[in-house]
Amino acid sequence: MNEVTENFFSGKKALIVGGTGGIGRTLSLALAKSGASLFIHGSKAGKKADSLAEEILKISGEKPKIIAQNLLSSSFSELESSEVLESARKCDILCVSFGPFVQKSLHETNLSDWEKVALYDYALPGLLLSAALPNMMKNHFGRILLFGGTGTSYRKEFSTNAAYAGAKSGLNVLVSSVASEYGIYGITCNAICPGFVETEYLSESQKTELKAKMPLGRMISPSSVAESALFLLKNADINGATFRLDAGWSPTKSLQNKKLD
Repeated sequence: MNEVTENFFSGKKALIVGGTGGIGRTLSLALAKSGASLFIHGSKAGKKADSLAEEILKISGEKPKIIAQNLLSSSFSELESSEVLESARKCDILCVSFGPFVQKSLHETNLSDWEKVALYDYALPGLLLSAALPNMMKNHFGRILLFGGTGTSYRKEFSTNAAYAGAKSGLNVLVSSVASEYGIYGITCNAICPGFVETEYLSESQKTELKAKMPLGRMISPSSVAESALFLLKNADINGATFRLDAGWSPTKSLQNKKLD
């Protein structure tokens, strides 16, 4: 990696929501290598966040600001005065790698489930980008990257997670709307819809099950997601895109494989 690439985001402030674990952690490290100053949100403080901060310090010579807040334990209205939202108002780069997963048939989906997916899988990314846009408009530069769910790059039916998928599919409207209205300010907004990603949040049995559903018999690696994220963030000509990163995964094909088993 040459010096120009390493320092691509030098002088820029990046907020990674959900950045201390899984996809977000790998993306945080990649942005640190690209020279950005980081605000990293995680659900809690502790060894995991501390070790990430130390690793980033070694990479960039600058310790990131860790924002420890369990967003799901607070009422949504409390976010108005939160450090996460305040950081969004100051950032040049916003990446939202956060959102609770709900897997239930519609007849089993209750009030709490609907509230969770509507607020934290759709309204939260929207609130954060709304907070970030004024500063980006003033500076005539901005990069926004959202993360959809597997298979939510376009409208289709879901049998066991329709509420979650509906909220994640809605992010496509936000992405297209920001690109259309704010591209004139040098702001890009894109989304990645990854396939099943191999992270520490999954048990070995879950990984085995999900690998069997993927076309190549393996899950997507967090490093592959981070590389794709940087590609989208660095390229000013890509705006309003929903990027599938799922190796050609198909829910229909997965169902056929399951029936054959």
